[in-house]
Amino acid sequence: MGAGIAGNNLISRINEAENVTAVLGVMYDSCLSIGGDKFSYHPEIMFEGVASARSKVFALGYPSEWMKLYVTGKQKLVDPIPDLIMKMGRPMTWQEAIGHSKLDAVALAHIEEGRKYGLVDGLGFPLWGPRGNNAYVAIGFPHNIVNLPADAIRTEHMLLTAGHQKIQELIAAQTVSATLSDRELEVLTWVSKGKSNNDVATILDISPDTVATYKRRIYGKLGSHDRTGATIKALRLGLIRL
Repeated sequence: MGAGIAGNNLISRINEAENVTAVLGVMYDSCLSIGGDKFSYHPEIMFEGVASARSKVFALGYPSEWMKLYVTGKQKLVDPIPDLIMKMGRPMTWQEAIGHSKLDAVALAHIEEGRKYGLVDGLGFPLWGPRGNNAYVAIGFPHNIVNLPADAIRTEHMLLTAGHQKIQELIAAQTVSATLSDRELEVLTWVSKGKSNNDVATILDISPDTVATYKRRIYGKLGSHDRTGATIKALRLGLIRL
């Protein structure tokens, strides 16, 4: 009964949140409510995964020296656990994730480095959002003791997912959507599928030079410099589907 009331209160706070910081605060409170003392939220970068230099990590409760190593010391780039759990597609302990893969020397060195700061086990949650905007959450526990019933883990997963989706709603509301013409959308769709200028020209019955002109316009409107950047932006804005 008490847990249900607490969960409903957290959901209400997520729904009422007016900014991303407020949502992350509620997600951290949900971590505390299940006995956790460490929380981190890792947005996934499309085509790059969670362990990307462009992924901005929000973390509370971790040793400050470890976070310096993780973010500025680039331990984030070699942390195997987030992407392993994203691939498995379900909540699991860090140790369970490690057990599902044969780690290379770099990943093993990262695990050992984390142990020096008391980071041995915790829970990881894959969070799915609209248009490929996914994220990963890690929750650590005092003394690395993870002892939660399956129902509690499932409930926490639902709360974190609600928080992540609220974050995406807030970000989308702040995003100015680019406007592409029908022809520009056609060109971008084929370019995003790996077609060359000549291929697109043949498919759309236009000249390769015209395709190049369209691409320059598209990149300018999307604030991108290449096909990959334009594809990612267009997918996130819901302009195209692959």
